[in-house]
Amino acid sequence: MNSNSDGKPEPIDPDIAARMLDLELMRQRATRQAGAPYRWLRAASLIFFLVVILGALAALYYVFYAGGLDKFRAQNTPQSSPTAAPIQPNP
Repeated sequence: MNSNSDGKPEPIDPDIAARMLDLELMRQRATRQAGAPYRWLRAASLIFFLVVILGALAALYYVFYAGGLDKFRAQNTPQSSPTAAPIQPNP
């Protein structure tokens, strides 16, 4: 490297430049090959996340817009039974 620190660039040696380029290409190739086995896992997790989001949106649509909440409230209203009504005397 430049030991004079005068700001002048060093002359480029073609052998050193070729070796540095070769090392950089080898590093990029190794990185690309190392990430390949996890590509399917990334895709599967993204698809699962989208399915969860779509399911939540469908549930919210059913509850708030399609009347699912009204159906739930109608099922839980107290209903009177014929035996529970008190008998009132005639005046």
